[in-house]
Amino acid sequence: MKYLSLAGGAVCAAGVAIAVAVPLAVAPTHTAPAAASARYTQLPSGVVPRLTAIAKRADQANGGTPVLWTSVVRTTRSKAMTSATPGDFIPTGGSVTVYLITMRGRFTFTANDAPGPPGAKAPTGRYLSMVVNATTFALTDFGLSPDPPPVNPASLGPVTYLKV
Repeated sequence: MKYLSLAGGAVCAAGVAIAVAVPLAVAPTHTAPAAASARYTQLPSGVVPRLTAIAKRADQANGGTPVLWTSVVRTTRSKAMTSATPGDFIPTGGSVTVYLITMRGRFTFTANDAPGPPGAKAPTGRYLSMVVNATTFALTDFGLSPDPPPVNPASLGPVTYLKV
């Protein structure tokens, strides 16, 4: 399994902060939901529309293809990173409350500052993960993979499905 994780650093066309991390080989521990029926949990007022807008912008910036499902889990940044960008090191801020957004679709990282050598093929994947600060709604981390996250987001907290 390959992971392209993007954290911190440069800003892409969608206003998403990014930089390159290390590819890993990890066996997935879950599969996608059979149906992304609306199963809503108690999220603070106004959060679902803001997270939906973030997910829509990310989809549009990374290929704009139909998304099969989008889930959100409220957790800590260090726990979210185990799912979104496994293996990344977080020097500070691991206990900060975040929203882990996981999307299933077909994505192509199309930003002008895409990682890799000039002329290299743009990274692609079926799973797009984003870590969003729960207070500022700033995107802190971003991952793209052909395989499901190695840590099931549902194991990190109650899941809410967004309509993207």
